[in-house]
Amino acid sequence: MNRRIRKYPSSAAVAALLLLQALLPACAPRAMTPPPEDSAGLTIDLPPYTGKKQVLAVLDLQNLSQFDDTRIGRGVSNMLITALVNTGRFTVVERNEAALKKIFEEQKLGVTGAVTPQTAARVGKMLGARLAVIGEVSEFGIRKTSAFVGVGGTKTITTRVVVDARMVDTETAETVSAASGIGTAGTSTSGVALTFEFGTAGFDETTIGMATRKAVNRVAETFARQAEAKQTTKEEIRK
Repeated sequence: MNRRIRKYPSSAAVAALLLLQALLPACAPRAMTPPPEDSAGLTIDLPPYTGKKQVLAVLDLQNLSQFDDTRIGRGVSNMLITALVNTGRFTVVERNEAALKKIFEEQKLGVTGAVTPQTAARVGKMLGARLAVIGEVSEFGIRKTSAFVGVGGTKTITTRVVVDARMVDTETAETVSAASGIGTAGTSTSGVALTFEFGTAGFDETTIGMATRKAVNRVAETFARQAEAKQTTKEEIRK
């Protein structure tokens, strides 16, 4: 009977193999694994509403995050518009870009710069809105990264988005409501990948997209509950 002789790799070969495996993640594409199932906060959860809808104008949010990208303020404000409409409590007027640019130039502000309540009131009134929404994206991006684990070099990344928003009365320039939304989502990856392609399916499927959706939904729900409470109070006073 012929015996098969099993050849074991030398210590030098093992060392070379381990070194190659350690280097591979750095050279490979930085693709994230699918986010874990975490749907809490990704949809608006409010009871049915049949009351009067408030008319809003939503201005671009100011980007105060660590990413100097003009798409962030506009992208998050567009997501907030969708969330506010989905509450069933608000009607959002269309933005008039030419008129907005003129007003911002007069106020010596960039289109995505800091907007005062007075400027917001003027813009909202010009657009025919009773209220104007302004605010900031205070945080946008990676919040926490764990150490690499295993030979493959995977690690857990947590993204976090924080949105602070205020409603301004267009007649008085008074801030009548305020809301903050925090959204987080995590995944495992061998690299870091962020995308700012707002409004696309690809963005919504990323951890930063999920975190953003949660944050804006939280803001929209807070505004909706505040508006409904005020509406109820007015009706009780009439009675």
